[in-house]
Amino acid sequence: MSHPEAVRFEFRRYNASRRFYQNDLVAKLPGLIITQFVVSQPVPIDLDNDHIALRFDFFDDWYNVMAFLDVNGDPTGHYRVSIQTPLQNEAGIWKGDDLLLGLEIMPEFKYSITGESDFLSAVEEGWMKIYSAANARDALRSLCQMVDGGTLPQEVMDAVHG
Repeated sequence: MSHPEAVRFEFRRYNASRRFYQNDLVAKLPGLIITQFVVSQPVPIDLDNDHIALRFDFFDDWYNVMAFLDVNGDPTGHYRVSIQTPLQNEAGIWKGDDLLLGLEIMPEFKYSITGESDFLSAVEEGWMKIYSAANARDALRSLCQMVDGGTLPQEVMDAVHG
C-alpha cells in the first residue's frame, strides 16, 4: 500500500512564529502545486471537520486558493484565498510569507475581505516592505474582480467543477 507524497510548507507571519503545514500531494503542474488535507480545525465557514480542502499554490502569483469539498468530494461553494509571496522551494520545503490579506468566499461567489487591520499594522511597523504590500493589494484587487465575475483561476474551477 503506497502512501501519498507529503508536501511541506513554511510561512513567516507578522507578529507570530513561523507556521508549518503538511498536506498530501494531488498534482504538481508547471507553475502550480495542488495538495489536499482533511479539515481538522474550525474555519470561519460552516464546515464539518471531515470536509476535504484542496489547496492550489501558484508559484509565480501572490496567492493560494483553498477549495472546500464535502465528504463525497463535491464542491461546497466555499473557498479561501490567502495572499502570500511567491513560494520558493528550499530543501524540499515550500516557503513564503503570509501577507495577511485574504478572501472568504461563500456560495454564489459572495465574499468578504479578511486581515485588513493586521495588513495595515504590518506595513506601518515595517514588517512588510512596500513592494510586497503593493503586490498583495494588486493580487487582492485582481482576485476580487475575478470573484465579482463569478469565477476563480481556471485551474481551480477545472479541478473543483470538472
